[in-house]
Amino acid sequence: MKLHKSNFLRQLKAVADQKQNETFTTWHELNGTIGQEYTFGGLWEEAGAIAHDLHHKWGVKKGEKVVLCYNFGLHFFAAFLGCLRAGVVAILVYPPFPPLTKTLTKMEKVIKDCQPVLILTDVTIMASKKLDELKPFSKSKGMWPKGIPFKVTNGINFLTKDGKFDEEDILESDIAFYQYTSGSTGDPKGVMVTFKALEANVKLLQDGIYDDFARDGLGADDIVGFSWLPQYHDFGLIFASIVPFAAGWRMHMMSPISFIKKPLLWLELMSKHKVTLGVAPDFAYHLVVRKFKEERSKNGGKSPIANFDLSAIHGLQNGAEPIRLDTRDTFTETFSEFGLRQDWFHTGYGMAETVVGATHMPQYKLSRPRGEDTRRFLAVGSRETFHDSLTGKIVDPVSLTELPDDQTGEIWIAGPSVAAGYHGKPELSREVFQAKLPPEGSASDQDDSSTTFLRTGDLGFMQDGCLYVCGRIKDLLIINGVNYYPQDIELAVQSCNGVRPGCVAAFSSDDSGEGDGQLEVVFEIRNANKKTAQTVCEAIKSAIIQDIGIVPSKIIALEERSIAKTTSGKIQRRRNRDLLHANQHKAVFVLDQSSMLEIAATSGGPQEIAQDLPPSEKFDAIMTLLLGSCYDPDSEWDENGLTSLILIELNNKLAESFPATIPSDFPDQYPTPAALKKYILSPNHGSFFPVEVPSFDTSATRLPWPVVTLLQGVGIMVLFLMLSASTIPSFWCYKLIIYDGAPPALGILLPLVFLLWHIAFTLLVCLSKWTVIGKYTAREVPVASLYYVRWWFVDRTVHLWEMLIGRYVKDTPWLWLFYTVMGCKVHSSSKLDCFLRELDLLEIGENAEISFGIKCRKFGPWQESGRHAGSPTLRFRPIRIGDDCVVEGQVGPGVVLGDGSKVEKLAAVPEGSQVPTSAIATGSPAHQSGMAHPKKNSEHDKKSMAVLRIIKCIWPLMELYLTFAIAGCVGWAIATGFSGFEWRYSTLLKAFLIIVPTGIGNLLVCIPMKWILIGHRKPGPVTNNSIFQKSLDWMVDYHFFASLVLLDLVAENAVMINGFLWLLGLDIDIQTKVWCVHFPPSKVDLITVTKSSLSVAHFDVKQDGEYKKIHIENTSIGHSVTIDGGVTIDSAQINPLTHVTANIQATMLFFSIIPTYEFYQVDFYVPLVGFPVVKMALALAVFCFSWFFLLVLLHWVTYPSQYFFGARGQTKPWSLAMFAIYMDLHCYLWDFSLLPIFWGTPFFNLFLRGMGCNVEGQALFFGIRLYDLPLVTIKDRTIIDSCIVSGHSWVYDGVYIGPTTVAGVLHEGSFCLANTYLEDSSKETHPMQFVPPRLNGGEGI
Repeated sequence: MKLHKSNFLRQLKAVADQKQNETFTTWHELNGTIGQEYTFGGLWEEAGAIAHDLHHKWGVKKGEKVVLCYNFGLHFFAAFLGCLRAGVVAILVYPPFPPLTKTLTKMEKVIKDCQPVLILTDVTIMASKKLDELKPFSKSKGMWPKGIPFKVTNGINFLTKDGKFDEEDILESDIAFYQYTSGSTGDPKGVMVTFKALEANVKLLQDGIYDDFARDGLGADDIVGFSWLPQYHDFGLIFASIVPFAAGWRMHMMSPISFIKKPLLWLELMSKHKVTLGVAPDFAYHLVVRKFKEERSKNGGKSPIANFDLSAIHGLQNGAEPIRLDTRDTFTETFSEFGLRQDWFHTGYGMAETVVGATHMPQYKLSRPRGEDTRRFLAVGSRETFHDSLTGKIVDPVSLTELPDDQTGEIWIAGPSVAAGYHGKPELSREVFQAKLPPEGSASDQDDSSTTFLRTGDLGFMQDGCLYVCGRIKDLLIINGVNYYPQDIELAVQSCNGVRPGCVAAFSSDDSGEGDGQLEVVFEIRNANKKTAQTVCEAIKSAIIQDIGIVPSKIIALEERSIAKTTSGKIQRRRNRDLLHANQHKAVFVLDQSSMLEIAATSGGPQEIAQDLPPSEKFDAIMTLLLGSCYDPDSEWDENGLTSLILIELNNKLAESFPATIPSDFPDQYPTPAALKKYILSPNHGSFFPVEVPSFDTSATRLPWPVVTLLQGVGIMVLFLMLSASTIPSFWCYKLIIYDGAPPALGILLPLVFLLWHIAFTLLVCLSKWTVIGKYTAREVPVASLYYVRWWFVDRTVHLWEMLIGRYVKDTPWLWLFYTVMGCKVHSSSKLDCFLRELDLLEIGENAEISFGIKCRKFGPWQESGRHAGSPTLRFRPIRIGDDCVVEGQVGPGVVLGDGSKVEKLAAVPEGSQVPTSAIATGSPAHQSGMAHPKKNSEHDKKSMAVLRIIKCIWPLMELYLTFAIAGCVGWAIATGFSGFEWRYSTLLKAFLIIVPTGIGNLLVCIPMKWILIGHRKPGPVTNNSIFQKSLDWMVDYHFFASLVLLDLVAENAVMINGFLWLLGLDIDIQTKVWCVHFPPSKVDLITVTKSSLSVAHFDVKQDGEYKKIHIENTSIGHSVTIDGGVTIDSAQINPLTHVTANIQATMLFFSIIPTYEFYQVDFYVPLVGFPVVKMALALAVFCFSWFFLLVLLHWVTYPSQYFFGARGQTKPWSLAMFAIYMDLHCYLWDFSLLPIFWGTPFFNLFLRGMGCNVEGQALFFGIRLYDLPLVTIKDRTIIDSCIVSGHSWVYDGVYIGPTTVAGVLHEGSFCLANTYLEDSSKETHPMQFVPPRLNGGEGI
C-alpha cells in the first residue's frame, strides 16, 4: 500500500499548503533574540529541495541510509523532512561537540553499524570538522568519518530545483528513520521506526494533547509550544517537532546549550510569547527553581524576569527521564504567584522502541502502599490514556504470564506505534519486539496469545487503572540523564592492575526510579595489592573517566571473595548496592569525594620535582605528577590523558629538568612516554651550563613605603620637567629660523629643530644617569630603599628615551655612542639591534650581534624574613658578552658568554650561567645543544663593515629630511585647503591631518624604494652579498620601520595594509591578518601567507648562504614565533595568543589631545627660563591623564558587566568589534601615553584599579603589556617584569575571555592568558615560558 498520497506525508503536505505563510517555529538565541524563523510552507519547500538533491544531485536511492549530523537549530528538521519525502532512511546522531573524542567515537560506531551512503550537515559542523583537522595535536582529527561524503544543506534553493521532489512508492512498512538508543557504548542499537509506527505515534500524542485542551474548552489554535530538547533525540524530534508540524501548531525553540547556560531564558520566553504547552525532562524543573531563587535573592526579592507571567501555560510535559516525586510541588510553590495553574503537571511514558510515547498522564497521582512495600510511585499513564490500538500489560518476566493489579512485573506494549526492531540484530529483535503471552497467560477475558508485544525491560505495576514504573530489569544506570550499561563500566575497571576479574559491580546510588543517582563501584582487590589500594582506586577512577566519560562518586576495594554473587557466579548488583549502603561490605579502602579532597589537600597540587634525582627517576616523577600515578609508559599520549594544557606544562617541566631540546610536536614524533624518555635520556644531548653567583653587597638604606612613594612622585614630576626642558634648544632654533623677513632658504634647517630636541633630551638622560645613580655595581637591594628609587628614576628615564628616540637609532652607531656615554663597555664593531639597561655592568666584545634586550638586574620575591623582610629584592650582576657572540634570546644577570657562543631565539640563559666558548644555548632554562662556528672577519670585511656603519650614521638624517619634505608638501596642501577656516581647534586639527598623511606618504615611498634598490628577491644562493647590497637592504628596511611609527595604529591588521604589503612583494591574500612591522621589504618576496592570522613572528629567510621561501597557509601564528626559511606551515595552530585588531580609532586619538591643547592655551609663563617649561610639563601630565581616562571609558564599554558588576562567567566579549577597538587603542596607549613613567610605583597601581583591575595590596609592574584589566587579579606582593598578562586568548573560532590571577614574580618573557591562576607569592615563573591556563584551585581546564 502506498503511503505518501493517502496518509502521513499527505497529511504533512496538507498542513504546509493550508498554513503556507503562517509561522511554524521561531528559533531563539542565547541572548533571547530571534535567530531564525520558518513558515510551514517555507520549511516544506526547503525539505523538498533537500529531497530533490538527495535523489538527483547526490544519487541517494530510496531505502538507503543518510546520517543527519547537525548543530542545534532548524536546519536539522528541514533535512529530516527532506529524507522522509525522499524515502531515504534518516540516521539521527548526536552533534560532534567537545570532547570530540567521545562524540566522534559514538558516531563512528553508529556509522559502522548502519553503513550510510551520505552525511548531511550544516556549515557550523563542517567548519568544526575542518578546523579540528587543522590542529596539529588534536586527538580527534583522525576520527571524523572517512569514505562517506559530507554535504552541507544550508542555502539549498527550492526555486532552482526541477523534477519531482517526493518518492511516490512509500509503503507503511518502509523504514522512516533509525533512532539509536543511548545505552551501551560498545553495542549501539538502532531502533527501526516505520512510517506506520511514526504516523500512529504522532496521532497518539496529538489526540492526548487535544483531549487535555478540550477539557478546558480550548482548541488546536490555542496551542503554542516551546521546546529546547535536542532534536536528534526521540522526545525532541517527535513531541516537539513532528507532532506540532503535523497538527499545525505554533512552536518556539532554542538550543539545549542555551538552556544549560541560561536556564531562566526558558521561563522568560514562555512568559513573553504566551506559551500554552511546554516540554522538558525532570532535572530542568528543579534547575530553573534553584536559579530563579538565587537570582531573586540577588535582586532584593524581586523577580529576575521582567513582566513575568505564566498564566497562559496549560500544561508542561515532564518526561525523558525518571521523575522526582517533589517536582510538581516545588515548581508550583515557586511560580504559582506568577499565574501558574495548579494542574500544569503532565507526565508520560515511552521509549524509542515505541517511537517516543506510549502513555500520557495529565494529572499528578501517587500510588498507594502495596503490602510491605511502602514506597510511593508517580503515575505515568492509565488504561484510559492508552491509544485505542495500543495494549499495555504487566507480565511476569520469568513465567511470561500477565499479572493482576498491584503486582510488579515487566511492562509489555503492543500496537502500531511499536517499531520494527533493532537494525542488524534479528535475534535480539525477536526477543524484544515479538514476545507473546501463552494462551493461558492472559489475565483478561480476551485471547492475547496471537498478539506480539514489545518487552520494555521496565518494571511496573497497575493500580486503580494507572500505570506506575518502578525500576529496570537489566540494571541500567542513568547518570545525569544519560544511560550507561554496568557491563561497560565493569569492563573498564577490570582493565586496571590489582582487580580480580569477574569480581566488579557497578550500580547507581539510587535505583528507586525517582531520579538520577551517582555511579558507585565495588571490586575485589588482590591480596598482593592491598598496600597500594589507594593507587588502584585512583587508577580505576581514571579508567572510568577516560573510557566511559563519567566520574564515580564512590570506589570501594573489597576483600577477596567478599563480593555478592549468585550461586551460579553472577554478580548481584542490587545486593552489592544494598550491602554497601548498609555498611556490611568488607572494605579495604574507600575512595569517595571526601577522601579525594583529602588526597588533593595532602598532595598540595602540582609539586616541584627534586632536581637531584637520577634522570630516569626524574622523568618518571614528572610523568606521574602531570599524568597521574597510573600512567602507562607504553601507551600513546591520548590514552594517558594528555591534553593541550598538560602538554604545555609537561614541555615546561621537561625543559627545566633535562638539557634536551623538546620538540613542540613531541606527541607526534615520540608517540609514547617511553619513546620520549628514550630520546631525552640519550647521550647525544648537551648539558646545563655551570652557574657561578658570587656574593655581593647587600647593604642598602631602607625606607618606609610612604617615603618611597613620595620620592617616586617627585621623580615623576622631574621627568615631565625634563621632557619639557629638552624643547628649549629646539624652541630657540625655531625662533631663529622662522621670523619675520627670514629668507625662505632657511626652511632647509627646519629638521634641525627636531634633531636638537633629540640631542637635548639625550643629554639630559645621560646627565640624570650619572647624577642620580653614578656607576652601577653588583649588589642586592630591597625595593623599599633609596637605591631602588634612584635606579627606578634612571630606568624610567631610559625607557622614555627608548620610546621617543631610541627606536630611530637602533642598529646604528648612534645607539653605540649613547650606550658608551652611559657607561657601557661595548666595542664599536658590535651590532646593537635592541635596548640595554644597567649599562655599567655590561661588557660586549668585538663583532658581537645583539638582537634581544639585555638587563643586568633581576627581581626577587617578597622576603618574609632577614634584613630585607617585608620587601622584594632587586639584584644587579655584571654580564659579559664575548667576541663574535650572537644573542637572539634572553641573557640573565651574571651570565658570561664565551667568545663565539650563540643564544638562540626563545632561549633564556639563567642567572650566573657560564657559557663556554662557541657553545649554542637553547631552551628555557638554556642548555648547551651544540657548537657554534662563528665566521672570523677578514680585513676586507672589517673595512666593509666600517663603510656600512658610516652609512647607518648618515641615513637617519636623510630620513629626517625626507619626512619633513613630505610633511611640508602635505602642510602646504592643508594650509591651502583650510585657508579661511577658523575653529578653536583648527591648529590642532591641521597638525593631526599633517601627521597621518605624512606617515602614509612615507609608507608609499617604501614601494619604489624597495623595487629600485632591492628588486625582486628569489629563493636560492645569495649571489650578491656585497656591502653595497647590505646597505641598500638596511636603508629600505629602516625607512619602512621609521614610517610605521607614525601609523602604528592604522597599519596593524588593517585590510588595506595587505594591499600595501602585496605591492611590496608579499604573497598575501585579503583574508590574512598580520602585523605589518614583521614584514620588512628585504624579506617579503620570500614569504607566502594566505588564509592565516599572525601575531608577533620573526622570519629567518636567509640561512646557510641561501634565501629560503616560507609558506604559511590556513594557520594561526601566535606571539613570539620564529619561522626558519624553507619551512612550510599548512593547517596548523602555533601558540594560543593571536592578536587581531581593527582600525577605526583615528577620531578618538584626535580628541584625546584636546585636553592637553586646552591646558596649553592657558596664559602661564615662567620668565626665569624665557620659556613655559613648567606649563609644558603640566600639559604633558594632562596628556597622560587624558589617555588614562580614555582607557577607563574604553574598559567600561568593552567589559561593562565585569567592570561594574564583577561578573566573571562570561566567556566571550559582548562585541568583537568593540574588543578589536579596545585592543588597538590599548596598544597605542602603552606606547604613546607616557604612562610607562609611572611603572614600578603605587601610582600605576591606582591607574590599574581605575581601569578595573583587581590589585590586592602591593604590586610592581614593569611592562610589557596588561590587557583586559577588569578580568585580571594581581595578588598582593606580585612583581610583573616585562611580561604579557591578559584575560583573553585567540583560537580558531574567535576570542575567548576569562579571569586571570597572577602572583609571585613573573620574569621576562612570561605569558599569562585567560584562565591563568597563580596564587603563591613566593613562586617565580621561568623566563620565556607560557604559563598554561588553570582553573581556581590548580585544576587544569
